[in-house]
Amino acid sequence: MASRGDPAPPPAPLTAQPTATPVGGAVRLALQDAYYHSWRLVPANVVWTVVAIAVLGAAAITPLALVLVPLLALPTAGIFRVTTRIVRGEAVSFWDAIDAWRIGVPTTVVAGVAIAAGATILLTNVVTGLASDGPLGWGLATLGIWGLVALWLFAWTFWPILLDPQRAERPAVERARLAALLVLAHPVRTGVLAAFLAGFLAVSTVAIVALATISVSFGALIASRFVLPAADRLEGALAARRDGPAPTIDHGEPPAQFTAR
Repeated sequence: MASRGDPAPPPAPLTAQPTATPVGGAVRLALQDAYYHSWRLVPANVVWTVVAIAVLGAAAITPLALVLVPLLALPTAGIFRVTTRIVRGEAVSFWDAIDAWRIGVPTTVVAGVAIAAGATILLTNVVTGLASDGPLGWGLATLGIWGLVALWLFAWTFWPILLDPQRAERPAVERARLAALLVLAHPVRTGVLAAFLAGFLAVSTVAIVALATISVSFGALIASRFVLPAADRLEGALAARRDGPAPTIDHGEPPAQFTAR
């Protein structure tokens, strides 16, 4: 098992186009990761659970506490800091999850606010539309449902890219744009990933012990294993399209040979 002090292998260039990882392959690799890194992933998952319980408990006392929901972005970022480093083959420890509470906090909180606000608006549209008796309301509800689906896809694509150590120096807006492009470029594959994760977390909610200890971290592992190679591949394709083929140099006709007089 790697520790924080273990040397990390040199990162692969982002322009390379790795083989795309199917959802089944991502699950298989995530199972291996969970076995070797469980003592890092379980504590990070427990931190996420404690924050979630605290926010939900406060919301049960007063609905005004729902404004604290974006704070879940911090332990979520902590989990993805661990999983993305595992995928990149870097040295990793539980303290990487704790670093999310002091590194890049403004970006993380803004991302949490944006996702929570989007989900709230879309849910409001769904509830309002379903309560309506007219086709306009039904159309609003339908758009809201599809919007929630798109937001779910984007969120699982966005977090691995945002916390990718090889993209840490890039602007957050650029990373969010890459996540959106990835969803648009591969809607079916990301849809399969998002559907699998939705089902997995729904089952884990019944087995509350699993949800509290490993399920969120395992879902993040699957997403990281799937998203990061796909993002690298997409960026490589975009770079090749932008730069075009390498120019060829025309050396002209070979010089004529001089003949002896």
